[in-house]
Amino acid sequence: MGKAFPYLSQLLILALIALGLHFLMNSITKDLPFWNTAHMHLWQIYALQFLLSALVVLGVVGVGKAMPNNLGFVFLGFLTLKILANYLVLQPILKTEAFSNFFKYNYLIVFFLFMFFDVYVTFRILNQSFSSKNN
Repeated sequence: MGKAFPYLSQLLILALIALGLHFLMNSITKDLPFWNTAHMHLWQIYALQFLLSALVVLGVVGVGKAMPNNLGFVFLGFLTLKILANYLVLQPILKTEAFSNFFKYNYLIVFFLFMFFDVYVTFRILNQSFSSKNN
């Protein structure tokens, strides 16, 4: 699991910088008061996505060593579980009539940011496993 630490540190840096920029953008556009009525705060969305992506990174790095040929399928399984976890968190919020587009778009921005990071990590690990086989 020592190979996971660089990816986890990159994930932490990405999360902190993106949270800061997201907060700054909401400050500039004067959207910060909307977070007072939202179902989750911005930092909670980032924390949830960080934890889910950290689990995906740990799983992908672990499987990349044990079964590099099946890494793509395992990644799709992890991605499906991540989407399911996000749905379970959002399900009570989606059922309320006061569900705002503001929250929906901000949540999707954060979700896709962390999903792209998961794809990046999987791509890097796949390239490492296939380049070691070719040498």
